[in-house]
Amino acid sequence: MNLVEKLVKADTNKAYELKKGTFKSKRLAELIGEKEPVEVQIREIPQRKVNDLMAMQYSSKGNFQIERTFDAKLMSIVEGVVEPALNDKDLLTHFNAQSPKALAEVLFGAEVTALSDAIMEISGVVDDSDVKN
Repeated sequence: MNLVEKLVKADTNKAYELKKGTFKSKRLAELIGEKEPVEVQIREIPQRKVNDLMAMQYSSKGNFQIERTFDAKLMSIVEGVVEPALNDKDLLTHFNAQSPKALAEVLFGAEVTALSDAIMEISGVVDDSDVKN
């Protein structure tokens, strides 16, 4: 059986499924009074959206702007965190956050980079320095 024949027999739903994972947050544990890290449910970000997030870090002239990286990380969290739902109106109001992005910054603080990295990893984005030829 060749590859085309195998693909025709494949479950098409699998092609549209997004990978899921968890991130253990010490920050959220502190906020809710838990001693052990709290599991945050995360999911893969579709590649077209990943490209959009990466592009946020560049000027219209194509120059990388490091000051935009934090916002790109926050947006990856907004896109990749499933639970807690960062667009929940009650949660936004409770933390006086004007947007899901602002809520992500309030809730995750110093964990923003680690959480964003976890989401990007399950989204297939790897650090080029780790790739061996």
